[in-house]
Amino acid sequence: MSKRELVSKLRELIRKNVGLKAVQEVQGTRAHYKASEAWVVTNSKFTQQAFQLARSNGVRLIDRDELVEMLLQMKEKMSPSKKSNLGTKTSA
Repeated sequence: MSKRELVSKLRELIRKNVGLKAVQEVQGTRAHYKASEAWVVTNSKFTQQAFQLARSNGVRLIDRDELVEMLLQMKEKMSPSKKSNLGTKTSA
């Protein structure tokens, strides 16, 4: 497969909603490893069937919107507060 074909395939995958297969795979993996949680994270959306299967199996789905929100919250927590730096003096 050439780089051009690979990029084309990745673009196609990104445009598609995530379906049942991803939920089935992560549920099987959770059972195999006796994990307490199973998540499917995508930069896209999920199909209605994926939502239904995830709900009935306790699999957490994180789509593009929730992923962006999580990243923004993490960025906010990680960035230093401007207020706390204003009154701080440094010694030379």
